[in-house]
Amino acid sequence: MVDKLSIIADELARTGNNVPAAADDGSDEWNCCSPAFDAAVQETIEGHSWNFDTRIVPLVQSGTSDDDLYTTSYAKPNQCLHLIWVRLNDQTVDYKIINNLICLTPNGFTPTAKYIVDQGMANWPPLFVKIIRLHVRAAIYGGLRDDPETALLYEKAALDALQDARTRVDQESPKRAPFNSRAIAARRVRRPFVNSPAGWSGTDVPN
Repeated sequence: MVDKLSIIADELARTGNNVPAAADDGSDEWNCCSPAFDAAVQETIEGHSWNFDTRIVPLVQSGTSDDDLYTTSYAKPNQCLHLIWVRLNDQTVDYKIINNLICLTPNGFTPTAKYIVDQGMANWPPLFVKIIRLHVRAAIYGGLRDDPETALLYEKAALDALQDARTRVDQESPKRAPFNSRAIAARRVRRPFVNSPAGWSGTDVPN
């Protein structure tokens, strides 16, 4: 089963570190890897279109905001893996996430949110999981083993894997016909520019 604890435990074991028996056990290993895992998930989702399901729903009020700059807090939507945007009356709105609640000032409107549906880590694409693992391994070397050079190598490997995911999508997408701009072409050559007649190679000699 693929989950947060199993991924962190696997990477700790592979790098010769102690493995936590449970999540949030207060160990140095968990305190190093857990925030790295969470950050990696958010950054990897934002870094590429993974074709996760998305939904738009009205937010449900939870209470008052803990931040005086906002009046009201709202619960995150069920199965929210990543929040894409929050709007009021179809307009973007300033908001802040505090204690896992969405805080804003509704001004008489019901806020709506677009989010990525969490279908469970077992359904994450293999390349997505690989990138998360690489980020966690980088955190282990940087935070537990005091080896920043190796940590940077794994961070680079994660970025390379993310670029590979983008490239695969580009290869599967239909190709667009190139647009030839006379203005752009003119800026690329020095004037005067004379087109060679048909059948000429540009050397003033027919082919």
